[in-house]
Amino acid sequence: MKIFVARLPGTPVFDPAGDQIGRVRDVVVGLRIGRRPRVHGFVVEVQPRRRVFLPITRVRRIEAGSVVFTGRLNMRRFEQRASETLVIGQMLDLTVRVGDEPMTVYDVGMEEMKPYNWEITKVAVYKGRRREPRTVGWGRCRGSTRCRRTRGRPG
Repeated sequence: MKIFVARLPGTPVFDPAGDQIGRVRDVVVGLRIGRRPRVHGFVVEVQPRRRVFLPITRVRRIEAGSVVFTGRLNMRRFEQRASETLVIGQMLDLTVRVGDEPMTVYDVGMEEMKPYNWEITKVAVYKGRRREPRTVGWGRCRGSTRCRRTRGRPG
């Protein structure tokens, strides 16, 4: 199953009983040198405007218009770690190189490789003002790891 991340923000998150507990706000990934980024989980906004982390291992299924999880959620406020990247907040609108052309990222596709193991496999990019869209594999983009350095990591 493949899901494009830009469609996820605002998607309701439900527990197994069907009660809505919040909405997806972002996707947390870990960038890895020489390999595709692994999805760690979602940032979910619960009432009252509290953002918490939902690990991908607790997600039962992702459907059109909903995310269903196991029912266990740590309500501690989400704090981004130095090794994590937010897809919506930090990767979209990033300029990368595909071949020799500079292009702008407007979406990324995540795919389930094994149960509870999701990776970023595709990058949707466009070039220039005409927005000629293309979808390429993660490995064809250069400069996509730059967002790790621009987050203000120490050192």
